[in-house]
Amino acid sequence: MKKIFLTLMSAIILTGAFSACSTNGGTQKKEPRKVAVQTYTFNQYTLEETVGHLKVIGIDAIECWNGQRLSAKYPNVKFNQGMNAEQRKFAKEILKGFKLISYGVINANNEAELKSICEFAKEFSIPMIITEAPKDQLPLWEKYCQDYNLKMAIHDHQKGSGNEYYRPELVMELVKDYKNIGICCDNGAWSRSGLDCVKSFKIVEGKIFEIHFKDQKVFDNLQSPATIYGQGVLDMKGMLAELDRQGYNGYFVIEHGDKGDTPAIVKADLEFLRNN
Repeated sequence: MKKIFLTLMSAIILTGAFSACSTNGGTQKKEPRKVAVQTYTFNQYTLEETVGHLKVIGIDAIECWNGQRLSAKYPNVKFNQGMNAEQRKFAKEILKGFKLISYGVINANNEAELKSICEFAKEFSIPMIITEAPKDQLPLWEKYCQDYNLKMAIHDHQKGSGNEYYRPELVMELVKDYKNIGICCDNGAWSRSGLDCVKSFKIVEGKIFEIHFKDQKVFDNLQSPATIYGQGVLDMKGMLAELDRQGYNGYFVIEHGDKGDTPAIVKADLEFLRNN
Protein backbone atom coordinates (compact mmCIF):
# COMPACT_ATOMS: atom_id res chain seq x y z
CA MET A 1 0.00 0.00 0.00
CA LYS A 2 2.85 2.31 0.86
CA LYS A 3 4.48 1.55 -2.50
CA ILE A 4 1.28 2.44 -4.38
CA PHE A 5 0.96 5.70 -2.40
CA LEU A 6 4.56 6.70 -3.21
CA THR A 7 4.03 5.92 -6.90
CA LEU A 8 0.91 8.09 -7.01
CA MET A 9 2.65 10.97 -5.24
CA SER A 10 5.55 10.81 -7.71
CA ALA A 11 3.15 10.99 -10.61
CA ILE A 12 1.38 14.00 -9.12
CA ILE A 13 4.67 15.82 -8.54
CA LEU A 14 5.85 15.14 -12.08
CA THR A 15 2.54 16.30 -13.52
CA GLY A 16 2.70 19.50 -11.50
CA ALA A 17 6.26 20.16 -12.58
CA PHE A 18 5.33 19.67 -16.25
CA SER A 19 2.35 21.95 -15.86
CA ALA A 20 4.43 24.67 -14.23
CA CYS A 21 7.03 24.35 -16.96
CA SER A 22 4.35 24.68 -19.64
CA THR A 23 2.59 27.71 -18.17
CA ASN A 24 5.73 29.57 -17.15
CA GLY A 25 7.33 29.62 -20.57
CA GLY A 26 9.40 26.47 -20.34
CA THR A 27 7.75 24.43 -23.05
CA GLN A 28 4.60 26.35 -23.96
CA LYS A 29 5.05 28.32 -27.13
CA LYS A 30 3.68 31.85 -27.00
CA GLU A 31 1.20 32.65 -29.74
CA PRO A 32 2.67 35.18 -32.20
CA ARG A 33 1.13 38.62 -32.17
CA LYS A 34 -1.18 39.46 -35.06
CA VAL A 35 0.48 42.18 -37.11
CA ALA A 36 -0.88 44.35 -39.92
CA VAL A 37 0.21 47.54 -41.65
CA GLN A 38 -1.85 50.69 -42.19
CA THR A 39 -1.14 51.44 -45.84
CA TYR A 40 -0.77 55.15 -45.07
CA THR A 41 2.67 54.07 -43.90
CA PHE A 42 3.47 53.54 -47.59
CA ASN A 43 1.80 56.78 -48.71
CA GLN A 44 4.63 57.51 -51.14
CA TYR A 45 3.87 54.24 -52.93
CA THR A 46 0.82 52.94 -54.78
CA LEU A 47 -1.23 50.14 -53.25
CA GLU A 48 0.18 47.77 -55.86
CA GLU A 49 3.74 48.72 -54.88
CA THR A 50 2.85 48.49 -51.18
CA VAL A 51 1.64 44.89 -51.34
CA GLY A 52 4.82 44.01 -53.22
CA HIS A 53 6.94 45.37 -50.37
CA LEU A 54 4.82 43.63 -47.73
CA LYS A 55 5.18 40.27 -49.46
CA VAL A 56 8.96 40.60 -49.13
CA ILE A 57 8.71 41.67 -45.46
CA GLY A 58 6.35 38.81 -44.61
CA ILE A 59 3.20 40.69 -43.62
CA ASP A 60 -0.08 39.65 -45.22
CA ALA A 61 -2.61 41.76 -43.29
CA ILE A 62 -3.39 45.40 -44.02
CA GLU A 63 -5.60 48.27 -43.01
CA CYS A 64 -6.47 50.02 -46.26
CA TRP A 65 -6.14 53.79 -46.39
CA ASN A 66 -8.78 55.32 -48.61
CA GLY A 67 -6.40 58.01 -49.87
CA GLN A 68 -3.78 55.70 -51.38
CA ARG A 69 -3.20 55.68 -55.13
CA LEU A 70 -4.17 52.34 -56.61
CA SER A 71 -1.52 51.68 -59.25
CA ALA A 72 0.64 53.21 -61.97
CA LYS A 73 -1.93 51.68 -64.30
CA TYR A 74 -4.56 54.00 -62.78
CA PRO A 75 -2.49 57.02 -61.66
CA ASN A 76 -5.46 59.19 -60.72
CA VAL A 77 -7.47 56.52 -58.92
CA LYS A 78 -7.43 55.96 -55.17
CA PHE A 79 -8.42 52.80 -53.32
CA ASN A 80 -11.89 53.71 -52.12
CA GLN A 81 -15.56 53.41 -52.95
CA GLY A 82 -15.11 55.80 -55.89
CA MET A 83 -13.45 53.06 -57.97
CA ASN A 84 -15.41 51.75 -60.93
CA ALA A 85 -16.03 48.05 -61.64
CA GLU A 86 -12.85 47.61 -63.72
CA GLN A 87 -10.68 49.26 -61.08
CA ARG A 88 -12.27 47.23 -58.29
CA LYS A 89 -11.54 44.03 -60.20
CA PHE A 90 -7.90 45.12 -60.60
CA ALA A 91 -7.68 45.95 -56.89
CA LYS A 92 -8.99 42.51 -55.94
CA GLU A 93 -6.36 40.89 -58.14
CA ILE A 94 -3.40 42.73 -56.61
CA LEU A 95 -4.74 42.09 -53.09
CA LYS A 96 -4.97 38.31 -53.50
CA GLY A 97 -3.26 36.59 -50.58
CA PHE A 98 -3.79 39.56 -48.26
CA LYS A 99 -6.25 39.88 -45.42
CA LEU A 100 -7.91 43.29 -45.35
CA ILE A 101 -8.55 43.75 -41.64
CA SER A 102 -9.99 47.27 -41.74
CA TYR A 103 -10.60 50.39 -43.83
CA GLY A 104 -10.02 54.01 -42.97
CA VAL A 105 -9.72 56.39 -41.30
CA ILE A 106 -12.79 57.50 -43.25
CA ASN A 107 -15.77 59.68 -42.34
CA ALA A 108 -19.27 59.93 -43.79
CA ASN A 109 -21.00 63.27 -44.26
CA ASN A 110 -24.45 61.72 -44.41
CA GLU A 111 -26.34 58.42 -44.30
CA ALA A 112 -25.90 57.75 -48.03
CA GLU A 113 -22.12 58.04 -47.74
CA LEU A 114 -22.12 55.87 -44.63
CA LYS A 115 -24.05 53.18 -46.46
CA SER A 116 -21.71 53.31 -49.47
CA ILE A 117 -18.70 52.85 -47.18
CA CYS A 118 -20.32 49.78 -45.63
CA GLU A 119 -21.17 48.36 -49.07
CA PHE A 120 -17.58 48.86 -50.21
CA ALA A 121 -16.21 47.17 -47.10
CA LYS A 122 -18.55 44.24 -47.58
CA GLU A 123 -17.58 43.85 -51.25
CA PHE A 124 -13.88 43.63 -50.31
CA SER A 125 -14.51 41.37 -47.28
CA ILE A 126 -13.25 44.06 -44.91
CA PRO A 127 -14.70 43.34 -41.45
CA MET A 128 -14.11 46.71 -39.80
CA ILE A 129 -14.29 50.41 -40.64
CA ILE A 130 -12.15 52.95 -38.80
CA THR A 131 -13.68 56.40 -38.46
CA GLU A 132 -13.93 59.52 -36.33
CA ALA A 133 -17.69 59.77 -36.66
CA PRO A 134 -19.44 62.40 -34.53
CA LYS A 135 -21.45 61.27 -31.53
CA ASP A 136 -24.84 61.79 -33.15
CA GLN A 137 -23.90 59.46 -36.02
CA LEU A 138 -23.13 56.46 -33.82
CA PRO A 139 -26.68 55.03 -33.81
CA LEU A 140 -26.57 55.00 -37.64
CA TRP A 141 -23.22 53.24 -37.62
CA GLU A 142 -24.57 50.65 -35.20
CA LYS A 143 -27.56 50.03 -37.47
CA TYR A 144 -25.54 49.65 -40.67
CA CYS A 145 -22.87 47.55 -38.99
CA GLN A 146 -25.64 45.23 -37.86
CA ASP A 147 -27.14 45.16 -41.37
CA TYR A 148 -23.81 44.48 -43.10
CA ASN A 149 -22.25 42.31 -40.38
CA LEU A 150 -19.43 44.78 -39.79
CA LYS A 151 -17.65 46.44 -36.90
CA MET A 152 -16.77 50.10 -36.56
CA ALA A 153 -13.99 51.50 -34.39
CA ILE A 154 -13.56 55.12 -33.37
CA HIS A 155 -10.02 56.29 -34.01
CA ASP A 156 -8.54 58.50 -31.32
CA HIS A 157 -6.62 61.22 -33.10
CA GLN A 158 -4.40 63.62 -31.18
CA LYS A 159 -5.41 66.78 -29.36
CA GLY A 160 -6.43 69.64 -31.63
CA SER A 161 -7.74 67.44 -34.47
CA GLY A 162 -11.31 68.75 -34.37
CA ASN A 163 -12.65 66.34 -31.78
CA GLU A 164 -11.67 65.14 -28.33
CA TYR A 165 -11.34 61.46 -29.15
CA TYR A 166 -7.78 61.49 -27.83
CA ARG A 167 -9.43 61.26 -24.38
CA PRO A 168 -9.94 57.55 -23.63
CA GLU A 169 -12.54 58.21 -20.92
CA LEU A 170 -14.72 60.14 -23.36
CA VAL A 171 -14.55 57.53 -26.13
CA MET A 172 -15.15 54.68 -23.69
CA GLU A 173 -18.29 56.42 -22.44
CA LEU A 174 -19.51 56.85 -26.04
CA VAL A 175 -19.04 53.25 -27.16
CA LYS A 176 -19.58 51.19 -24.01
CA ASP A 177 -23.22 50.32 -24.76
CA TYR A 178 -22.81 49.53 -28.46
CA LYS A 179 -22.38 45.98 -29.70
CA ASN A 180 -20.70 46.73 -33.02
CA ILE A 181 -18.78 49.90 -32.18
CA GLY A 182 -15.46 49.88 -30.36
CA ILE A 183 -12.17 51.76 -30.24
CA CYS A 184 -9.16 51.94 -32.54
CA CYS A 185 -6.47 52.94 -30.06
CA ASP A 186 -3.71 55.10 -31.52
CA ASN A 187 -1.28 55.21 -28.65
CA GLY A 188 0.93 57.61 -30.60
CA ALA A 189 -1.91 60.14 -30.49
CA TRP A 190 -2.26 59.56 -26.75
CA SER A 191 1.46 60.14 -26.28
CA ARG A 192 1.56 63.29 -28.39
CA SER A 193 -1.40 64.57 -26.36
CA GLY A 194 0.50 64.03 -23.10
CA LEU A 195 -1.34 60.89 -21.94
CA ASP A 196 0.20 57.85 -20.30
CA CYS A 197 -0.34 55.02 -22.78
CA VAL A 198 -0.43 52.13 -20.30
CA LYS A 199 -3.06 53.92 -18.18
CA SER A 200 -5.04 54.78 -21.31
CA PHE A 201 -5.14 51.14 -22.40
CA LYS A 202 -6.48 50.26 -18.95
CA ILE A 203 -9.31 52.78 -19.32
CA VAL A 204 -10.59 51.28 -22.59
CA GLU A 205 -10.26 47.64 -21.55
CA GLY A 206 -12.93 45.48 -23.11
CA LYS A 207 -13.67 47.78 -26.06
CA ILE A 208 -10.37 47.68 -27.95
CA PHE A 209 -11.12 46.53 -31.50
CA GLU A 210 -7.75 47.46 -33.02
CA ILE A 211 -4.50 49.24 -32.17
CA HIS A 212 -2.38 51.63 -34.22
CA PHE A 213 0.74 50.70 -32.30
CA LYS A 214 3.49 53.31 -32.15
CA ASP A 215 6.67 54.44 -30.47
CA GLN A 216 7.41 58.16 -30.43
CA LYS A 217 10.60 60.22 -30.47
CA VAL A 218 9.22 62.76 -27.98
CA PHE A 219 6.47 62.62 -25.36
CA ASP A 220 3.78 65.32 -25.03
CA ASN A 221 4.64 66.98 -28.33
CA LEU A 222 1.98 67.24 -31.04
CA GLN A 223 4.67 67.34 -33.73
CA SER A 224 6.59 64.29 -32.55
CA PRO A 225 7.19 61.76 -35.32
CA ALA A 226 6.80 58.06 -34.75
CA THR A 227 9.94 55.96 -34.63
CA ILE A 228 10.99 52.30 -34.80
CA TYR A 229 9.64 50.28 -31.89
CA GLY A 230 12.02 50.31 -28.96
CA GLN A 231 13.98 53.33 -30.21
CA GLY A 232 11.66 56.00 -28.80
CA VAL A 233 10.57 57.18 -25.37
CA LEU A 234 7.40 55.12 -24.85
CA ASP A 235 7.08 52.11 -22.56
CA MET A 236 6.56 49.61 -25.36
CA LYS A 237 7.06 46.52 -23.22
CA GLY A 238 4.80 47.94 -20.52
CA MET A 239 2.03 48.46 -23.06
CA LEU A 240 2.44 44.93 -24.42
CA ALA A 241 2.34 43.53 -20.89
CA GLU A 242 -0.90 45.41 -20.16
CA LEU A 243 -2.51 44.23 -23.40
CA ASP A 244 -1.44 40.66 -22.65
CA ARG A 245 -3.01 40.99 -19.22
CA GLN A 246 -6.25 42.07 -20.87
CA GLY A 247 -6.11 39.12 -23.25
CA TYR A 248 -6.10 41.36 -26.32
CA ASN A 249 -6.00 39.17 -29.42
CA GLY A 250 -6.61 41.75 -32.14
CA TYR A 251 -4.17 43.25 -34.59
CA PHE A 252 -1.21 45.47 -33.83
CA VAL A 253 -1.27 47.82 -36.81
CA ILE A 254 2.09 49.31 -37.75
CA GLU A 255 1.69 52.92 -38.87
CA HIS A 256 4.29 55.52 -39.77
CA GLY A 257 3.67 58.68 -41.72
CA ASP A 258 7.14 60.15 -42.18
CA LYS A 259 9.33 59.78 -45.22
CA GLY A 260 12.21 57.37 -44.97
CA ASP A 261 13.16 53.79 -45.75
CA THR A 262 9.64 52.54 -45.10
CA PRO A 263 10.12 48.81 -45.82
CA ALA A 264 13.13 48.65 -43.46
CA ILE A 265 11.21 50.51 -40.73
CA VAL A 266 8.22 48.17 -40.98
CA LYS A 267 10.50 45.12 -40.94
CA ALA A 268 12.19 46.37 -37.76
CA ASP A 269 8.79 46.95 -36.09
CA LEU A 270 7.70 43.45 -37.08
CA GLU A 271 10.83 41.94 -35.53
CA PHE A 272 10.18 43.84 -32.28
CA LEU A 273 6.63 42.44 -32.06
CA ARG A 274 7.89 38.94 -32.80
CA ASN A 275 10.47 39.16 -30.04
CA ASN A 276 8.40 40.83 -27.30
